Amino acid sequence: MERADVPGVAMQAIEPLMLRKLIKQSLSVAGLRIVGTGLSVGVSIGIARLFGAEALGVYAYCIALLGLAAVPISNGWSAMVLRAVSKEGIVSGTARAMTWMGAGGALIMAILAGTMGLIAIDLAQTEVAVLLKPIALPVVGLIAFTLLCDQISAMRMASIRGVDRPAVAQIPEVLVRPLLLLSGMFLGWHFYGVRGTEYDLPMIFAALALAALIAFAIGQVVMMVITERQPRVEVTNEQRKSWIASAAALAGSAGLVQLNGYVDMLLLGSFAPAADVGLYRAALQIAMLASFGYIALNMLAGQRFSNFLAKNDRESVARTATLLARLALLSAIPLPLIIWFFGPELLSLLFGAEFSGSATPALIIAIGFCFSASIGMAHSLLIMSHYEVLALRLTAVALAINVTLCLILIPPFGLVGAACANMVAAVSWNALLWWFARKHTGFDTSLLGMPAKPAPQA
Repeated sequence: MERADVPGVAMQAIEPLMLRKLIKQSLSVAGLRIVGTGLSVGVSIGIARLFGAEALGVYAYCIALLGLAAVPISNGWSAMVLRAVSKEGIVSGTARAMTWMGAGGALIMAILAGTMGLIAIDLAQTEVAVLLKPIALPVVGLIAFTLLCDQISAMRMASIRGVDRPAVAQIPEVLVRPLLLLSGMFLGWHFYGVRGTEYDLPMIFAALALAALIAFAIGQVVMMVITERQPRVEVTNEQRKSWIASAAALAGSAGLVQLNGYVDMLLLGSFAPAADVGLYRAALQIAMLASFGYIALNMLAGQRFSNFLAKNDRESVARTATLLARLALLSAIPLPLIIWFFGPELLSLLFGAEFSGSATPALIIAIGFCFSASIGMAHSLLIMSHYEVLALRLTAVALAINVTLCLILIPPFGLVGAACANMVAAVSWNALLWWFARKHTGFDTSLLGMPAKPAPQA
């Protein structure tokens, strides 16, 4: 009996250590996320205060499209790099070859996205497109260059996260980049003033491209200093085909996640003036403060799950999943309460009086983030358990719900309709992820912490 109790005693000793390490790393990552999210909100505040709601609306619309264009490399290929580096604990020769191949894909994606952007602006008749037509070439060129830097930086960030340095991985993009963007915008406004969107928007996107380039360069130096790297290996055609297939599945799932997050803003831009898109951007950014803990903890989840699953340590996977969900919800709850009592005043104080109407959609979206936090890291668990295709299908269902509700609710209800569609889609998606993660992996990723089921038979 005493011998049978040893594993349980060992786990009781390990759990406090795991909890302390998780809390320490999550606080580091969350601290950076708090500052970074504050800086990101500061960028929107700066654009709103210096250049107006219309400029913020166009910027937000373009940033949403930029995020979608980055998905194949920044989310798909980078997730594959993270998985490869996490298993080895170093940047192996195979992982380096994978990254070099991804860099070639990043260049192709930047060229394709730029070309398609120019065509779309020329053909579209929305207010955002009309505002961009006179300045399409310089703005799209700057956005395409930013896209190239962002994609390569995402792979570098994945490599650093894979060697268990999640906080350091974020510094260039989360801190350096928004600070440089804010500085560039302020200098442009200081020297040239406000001269209308035809002049202001190229200046904003030039500051964005320069900030992305400098953050990319700093990130590369950081990776060279802190990671152990092996010489790049030769890659066979079979490996390339396997990588492309895996990355396509990962990118498909991540792309639907991104589209699910942006579709409300994109469809709002099709039905409403650019200024309304700016108001909704403000609501989204304030509401996203509720998710900073979830996002920070999710950055730890992928590496942890991959490592424990490789060791067949199911007990550690279960305990980690529960701890992450509870910490995520704890960090998410305060914001909806603040918005409930002080929303209009807060939005007016930060962005200007015309943004007070953003409070209601911000509250609705923040409530959806709280539900996501309570469900935990089900999506990361499915991805790290090689259920990419299942995650893709579940995300497609949520996207269909989001698009349908947006088309129904945005025309009559505007900002509030878009926010309601966002919340319902988030709740549906996370509920589905939890259910199927429980079914296929045996783990409960929610804050409930139900005991893990036996590993399902293949």
